[in-house]
Amino acid sequence: MQYFFQFFSSFRNCFKIIIWVAIGFGFLLLNACKEEEEPMPEGFNRVAGFQLIPFDSVFLAMPGEKELRLSPKFTGAFGDEVTLASIPSMKIFIDGKRVDNPATIPTEKEREFEVFAKIGQLTSKPVKIRVVDVNPRTYVSSLSVSMDDSTRAPYAIAGKSLVDFKVRVFDYRGKEFLISERPAFKFFFDGVQVENLHRVPVLRLGEIPFWIEVGNKKSEVKILNSREIPDFSKKHSLPVVFHVVHSGQAKGTMENPNQEYFVQLLKETNEWLLGKTKFNFRKGHNQIDPNIEFYLANVGPDGNPLIESGVNRIFSEKPSFPYGNDSTYKFLFDQMWDPNKYVNIYVMNIDGAGGFAFYPPNYTPDASGNSLSSFYGFVIHHWHSIYTMVHETGHFLGLPHTFSKGTSCVDGDRFPDTETYNDDLKKTMNYLKTNCEEEYFYSTNMMDYGPSVGNTLTLDQVTKMRTTLENGYFLPVNSTLNGKTKSRTWSRGVFDPTVKPID
Repeated sequence: MQYFFQFFSSFRNCFKIIIWVAIGFGFLLLNACKEEEEPMPEGFNRVAGFQLIPFDSVFLAMPGEKELRLSPKFTGAFGDEVTLASIPSMKIFIDGKRVDNPATIPTEKEREFEVFAKIGQLTSKPVKIRVVDVNPRTYVSSLSVSMDDSTRAPYAIAGKSLVDFKVRVFDYRGKEFLISERPAFKFFFDGVQVENLHRVPVLRLGEIPFWIEVGNKKSEVKILNSREIPDFSKKHSLPVVFHVVHSGQAKGTMENPNQEYFVQLLKETNEWLLGKTKFNFRKGHNQIDPNIEFYLANVGPDGNPLIESGVNRIFSEKPSFPYGNDSTYKFLFDQMWDPNKYVNIYVMNIDGAGGFAFYPPNYTPDASGNSLSSFYGFVIHHWHSIYTMVHETGHFLGLPHTFSKGTSCVDGDRFPDTETYNDDLKKTMNYLKTNCEEEYFYSTNMMDYGPSVGNTLTLDQVTKMRTTLENGYFLPVNSTLNGKTKSRTWSRGVFDPTVKPID
């Protein structure tokens, strides 16, 4: 019995050794078979997540298989996109099962697949891949109609506006049909089928619905807001003095233009503001003319006739003035004539801008009287253009730029009938640029930056300009063409450098 226990003890020890050897061998074998993780590319430590972007997410049902073309889009901790010099390998999973890369799916019948990927410890959100059994030439997945004019803002003027519309029809993949291959559609405007999408007249006031239909599918119903034409028959005529800042150049040169130059400049500016200019490019459908004009002032601040109507020449040893510098604004303020009698326009060499203007000042009576502590008028460079004149006139009468800047896309001017877009984030294509919804629109607005044809002011903008003229204090709104002005008190206050212009 003693030998039996000795034999059993020896056998048990040997069995333990065998088990441990087997475990060790299995561990070595497991490590030998384990996939080695590829080293991550430079910069991957900035990646907090990623998503799969499929080249196609919908396939037609047919015998065989289709390869999935998937690319990762990487994001950082704050949702910002991260670009890597090289793309790490991905593990692809279809319906929860690991598959080879590149992945394929069977397409014999209609079905939906859920696909996600892993890179290291990161897992993407799943994407849906569908197989559909439809006629690719006629099947419509979705459709839409929108205004296809100078702005997608849904405003028009009854009895005046002619509006263009754009139809989009999408195939089984969610991609837009080519116009030559697009299925037939019906366009409805104000409940009536209209054959033409181009220059559709707006005949009544109120909310006007429009939509399209393809077969039994109907697009979302959009609304066009039609407004009446205001009474802008009263013409506002404003006396102008051009302060020509020069360094001794002869009269008639670019730095010191002659009076005839300003006569022609005002003629062309007035034609624009009165709607008499002929443009090669069409205006926006929501356009209206301001019915404002300038004329050269005949009488100087001393009450005597000016040697040159509308021109005041100022010698300066400085050959140019920097934009954004308080000393420039102080110079304008000190040289400014009574803004209740003149629109002050400086013509000078400017470093950093083609022109700039100051918004209408807030008027608050104080103990010192009706004082003004900043320049009110606008400035144009010596090589100015009609576009600059009208653009700065808009600022002078209270119009902001139509766009926002920075990282957020918001309504820059708070006028509903101008396009909302961000000048820093936009994409451009000729005269087209993208709005906040990343839709291209045709830019015509005078208060826009390029690319723009710059031939339009909208109803909301013109209403603002005329309201400024009718309510603003430091403006020569009571002037007559003979230079006489209804008296208003005004005093030059202490210069305030915190008041800044807009270019």
